[in-house]
Amino acid sequence: MANADGQSVRASVMEQAKAVAGDFPTPQLRSLVCPYCGTVTPDSGRCADCAGRFDALSRQATQNQMGPWSIRDDRQPHRPGCTFDTIERLIRQDSIGPNSVLRGPTTRQFWTLARHTPGVAHLLELCYSCQSSVKTDAFACPNCHASFSVERDRQHLGLGPARPLPGQGLPQVLAMKAEPAAVLGAGRIESTTIVGGTPNERLPQQPIPPQSTGQFTEASQLARRWKRAWELERRRAWSVISIAFVIVFIAIAYSAWIAWQSGADSSISVNTHSSDSVKSVPKRAIIWYT
Repeated sequence: MANADGQSVRASVMEQAKAVAGDFPTPQLRSLVCPYCGTVTPDSGRCADCAGRFDALSRQATQNQMGPWSIRDDRQPHRPGCTFDTIERLIRQDSIGPNSVLRGPTTRQFWTLARHTPGVAHLLELCYSCQSSVKTDAFACPNCHASFSVERDRQHLGLGPARPLPGQGLPQVLAMKAEPAAVLGAGRIESTTIVGGTPNERLPQQPIPPQSTGQFTEASQLARRWKRAWELERRRAWSVISIAFVIVFIAIAYSAWIAWQSGADSSISVNTHSSDSVKSVPKRAIIWYT
């Protein structure tokens, strides 16, 4: 009874305290940014969006699988890139198909279809260039001879070179490197085919206007003139350096010769003084010494 009375008294006191101060505060979890998908999520040990764990072991495991390849996924649009080994594993699991959209070093980080991606399309038994059927272990296409090599270094993004935009340089530079736009097929998805690395694999370029060709020729001639002028100045500089080296060498040799002559003259004078002193010694002293 005493225990029940004590509990009843405590309950009544707590009810009175609630009436005065209100309900007890509920602790709120702090929020943080998920390191995998960038979502602001409560710090509960796991992301509420991508379900990634925040412990050090999970972070390191994810870091080991990161790479320059990305797979477009509307469910997880902000997940990090993966390695090429992960791409191969997902293809074997049928998670990546010919119409999957991805990007990587061989696409210059532009989104494209998997069947048009160099280094990936042949794993789907397709040539990325001519779309003919190939074996997954082939090194090149037997039809168009396109190479299936791929960069496996996860630090290599494969970005294209930086070139001037219109208004920042000569327009023919971009015209010569322009790639054809995407071709839409009947009832199927198409994407721009990535230009290969060898001349035989490149697609035909668009014709360059005569005006642009003239500007490009003039710019090339100006560049050659600058190169010739630079080479001439370099030869002149080397000539001046060579002459200066010869002059310094001659000066050092002349200084050494003068020093040698001075030493020879001093030794001759010392010998002369010694002979004179011997002649001045009395005859008896000479005999005594001998």
